[in-house]
Amino acid sequence: MKTRKFFIGLAIILTASTLKAQNSADALVRTFVEQLKKHQNVELIFNYQFSTDGKNFSEAQKGNAWLQGEAYKIELAEQQNISDGKTIWTYLIDEEEVMVSNATDGTDNTPLKLLTSLDENYAATVSKMDNNGLCTVELANPKGQYKRITLKINTKTTEIKSADIYVEDGSKMVINVEEVKFDQKLGDKFFTFDEKAHPKVDIIDMR
Repeated sequence: MKTRKFFIGLAIILTASTLKAQNSADALVRTFVEQLKKHQNVELIFNYQFSTDGKNFSEAQKGNAWLQGEAYKIELAEQQNISDGKTIWTYLIDEEEVMVSNATDGTDNTPLKLLTSLDENYAATVSKMDNNGLCTVELANPKGQYKRITLKINTKTTEIKSADIYVEDGSKMVINVEEVKFDQKLGDKFFTFDEKAHPKVDIIDMR
């Protein structure tokens, strides 16, 4: 799985404020964004699949993601990405390696910086609404790297339930959100890599 694409998918779900919506989709997306801004931090519990050709998908795996300002942590089956907003730790679990880099390097290393680097010219429309209040919002940009994003939003709670992300190279990500938690008490070291807890891990400092 290409981690950067997956990370972009999570960033779009967590902070979709740069997407320019139209018609009735505008109010729905704005409501979600405003609700998100009221909270100190957000955790997503999700499962995900990835396909290189848009047809054959990997086996579904579970993951967790936390966002608190510029800090974030993403835990997947084979990899963890952690940042306190200044430093990024990329932990390759099977290889027992951690690559350390500066968060200021590049334009897409934190969710907020990532979104400002994306093309903002997305058009949003509501394509379907079921009897249970589950709304399907289509975000389209034919000229962008991420050509189409299909969000399913619970209009009763304004929570995003899933995202299908179609990339220009034909790959596709499917992220299904199982649970969302807000305003948890996270420790001071939560958004850092604990080297003492992983004494056998090889630290590769790329700063």
